[in-house]
Amino acid sequence: MTPSLRVPRPQLATLVDAAPEGDDWLHEIKYDGYRLLAVLEGGDVRLITRNGKDWTTPYRAVADELAELPADTAIVDGEVVVVLPDGRTSFQALQNVQSGGSGVLRFMAFDLLHLDGVDVSQEPLDDRKALLDTVLGGLPGDVVHYSDHVEGQGPAFHRQACRLHLEGIISKRRSAPYSPGRGREWVKVKCLREQEFVVVGYTAPQGSRTGFGALWLAAHDEDGRLVQVGKVGTGFDEAALRALHRTLRAIQVSAPPVVNPPRGASARGVQWVRPELVAQVAYTEMTADRSLRHPTFRGLRDDKAAGDVGFEFPAPLRPPSSSGGDMASGKARARRSASAGTSSGRSQSKRSPRDRVEIAGISLSNPDKVLYADSGVTKLDLANYYESVAEWILPHIEDRPLTLVRCPSGRGDCFYQKHIGDSAHPAILRVAIPGDPEPYGAVRNVTGLIALAQLGVLELHTWGARRDRVEQPDRIVLDLDPDPAVPWDRVVEAARQVREAFSLLDFESFVKTTGGKGLHVVVPFRRGPGWDEVKAFSRAVAEAVSGASPGEYTLNISKAKRRDRILIDYLRNGRGATAIEAYSTRARSGAPVAVPLSWDELGPDVREDHFTIRNVAKRLGSLKQDPWKDYAAVKQSITAAVRRKVKSL
Repeated sequence: MTPSLRVPRPQLATLVDAAPEGDDWLHEIKYDGYRLLAVLEGGDVRLITRNGKDWTTPYRAVADELAELPADTAIVDGEVVVVLPDGRTSFQALQNVQSGGSGVLRFMAFDLLHLDGVDVSQEPLDDRKALLDTVLGGLPGDVVHYSDHVEGQGPAFHRQACRLHLEGIISKRRSAPYSPGRGREWVKVKCLREQEFVVVGYTAPQGSRTGFGALWLAAHDEDGRLVQVGKVGTGFDEAALRALHRTLRAIQVSAPPVVNPPRGASARGVQWVRPELVAQVAYTEMTADRSLRHPTFRGLRDDKAAGDVGFEFPAPLRPPSSSGGDMASGKARARRSASAGTSSGRSQSKRSPRDRVEIAGISLSNPDKVLYADSGVTKLDLANYYESVAEWILPHIEDRPLTLVRCPSGRGDCFYQKHIGDSAHPAILRVAIPGDPEPYGAVRNVTGLIALAQLGVLELHTWGARRDRVEQPDRIVLDLDPDPAVPWDRVVEAARQVREAFSLLDFESFVKTTGGKGLHVVVPFRRGPGWDEVKAFSRAVAEAVSGASPGEYTLNISKAKRRDRILIDYLRNGRGATAIEAYSTRARSGAPVAVPLSWDELGPDVREDHFTIRNVAKRLGSLKQDPWKDYAAVKQSITAAVRRKVKSL
């Protein structure tokens, strides 16, 4: 039988930066698979990709089950996926199934465009999904599933999806018809940064690796030019390396197909290929110059043409209002912040014709970007804050390897970053860590702090060692992390008991708020012992405090074991572990700051989130002396005698 049904182009979603609110939206899970239109006609089913390829053969199980639909003709829109044991979908697992591996194959059906000779694509989505649910209810197997949804509650649904480590969500206007092509009746909000890129070259393998070392990637810019974005060298297994290498060798070319080929050392050993292959890649960030940070290969995509691959940047959910709204108030706040910075004697902030601001030699792009929506704190406010506290924070953070919490789109859209790429500002120093192929970052001056603010860094977590001797820590941090039911006065008393334990060892300790719900007791000491010795020593002190009041404390990090107790977290003293740095902001509501206190200040009036980016400068200006003034002068050592003495506590 000659097919007579016309296969429409699929409707596509626009990437946006926030989930829509309101009851006129339906929200579905965003699957990590291949989009397919299933066309039932004359008892046969064809599975058509979004670029028109017939993929019936590789997914015969899907086609066979859909052929049992109680209809003569139908067009069903959905996605073929592999479901992992935890319920998530995985594109890599789907590719493994394609190559003969095992996996739970599913077709998640989410729309119905045609049924029994009737075009239903122009009916409201609500009606189409209800009809689809009814039709699918008659299928006998377990391959085809109805893709359910929630009504309204978009932001909450997105947060839950991200907590479950899903790819993201798709939000669809429930009253809208099916509209082929990309529009704003369907929008997608991702949890992970992930998109397709064109493969334009590869490098030779190093060491024991086979096949190739890394793939060079590219995408088409707004003018249609192919622009390289860097290379990806992780995410491949041995089979993929060998198979992909054979494909790459067959399409080698002599000249780079991109307008911006790498130069110098980066260009050595690159073998260019025709821009035909499309790779799906996950990454932590794309820099302003369109370079990928920490990319991971997910697989090749055969359902998208290389010529269609462009840069994907989330658009605002709602276009900016011409009346000004939040943007206008944000700029007013930024102007006030810049003015305050000038009047206080700090370096003058100068706005360039391109609406950029320069602080401490760093040019801030988009200085009016609001990073804390609930309190209106902008990137400029953040930079001004770090400039104002530089003399206080630098003695503690200087030269320490950093783990960063970056929120370039503002609080609520954050990720951890340990490694610093080559494109970061030179004021962010590179720290080589033995055994780690990529360097960490560190700072030693105000320029480095402002460079981090420019990157949207809202939390600075530091090692207990400095970059010149990373294997020899110089401080202990005991983190007092209470169950939510524990009253604040008990947390204060816990800090004092930890202080007393160290005092019995003739060790001086210091206390700070964390900007979270607990306190840190910090103990500086002379470098000498390695990480294992320091961790064992900190554990012994924690055990002594906990053992004296077993009903009050726990050393078990399980939240179930922490009920009505305070966790004494000594694990922050192991190699690679970090703690929030003194005077660092936190990516929490209200823009709180971790602030050093004197022991005399510690009490019921200074809560864990008492200090924020708005009031720390006032606090520091009113102090008669640094609450940690003796920190650098302390000369105490973890000797063998001290380690023996801790056993008697």
